[in-house]
Amino acid sequence: MAEPAAPGGRASTTAPAEPVLEVSGLVKHYPLTQGVLFKKQVGAVRAVDGVDFVLGRGETLGIVGESGCGKSTVAKLLCHLERPTAGTIRYRGEDVTRLSGRALKAVRRNVQMVFQDPYTS
Repeated sequence: MAEPAAPGGRASTTAPAEPVLEVSGLVKHYPLTQGVLFKKQVGAVRAVDGVDFVLGRGETLGIVGESGCGKSTVAKLLCHLERPTAGTIRYRGEDVTRLSGRALKAVRRNVQMVFQDPYTS
């Protein structure tokens, strides 16, 4: 397969960049429970179900969608503010879901979310 043309019509000679952020099979389900003393799980809210993407160096990702579709949940999972039910999140090749302490703090300095101002939308 031919490489895509670079500006000016020449084929690109640069190798594909290493992914900075790789998300595969990301899932977050919140359990629905019943009972006060003896809690029993009776179902689950499927907040995020199977998110996959790869982000290269210099790329920006915007997540858009209707209210309640899981945008904020995905952002919280990427920053490891919540634990995923399933899936992997790799930042520069390292599985973020397994990090803690200083290593996690270093990732959070580089992976951030910017919330939309609801009054300007």
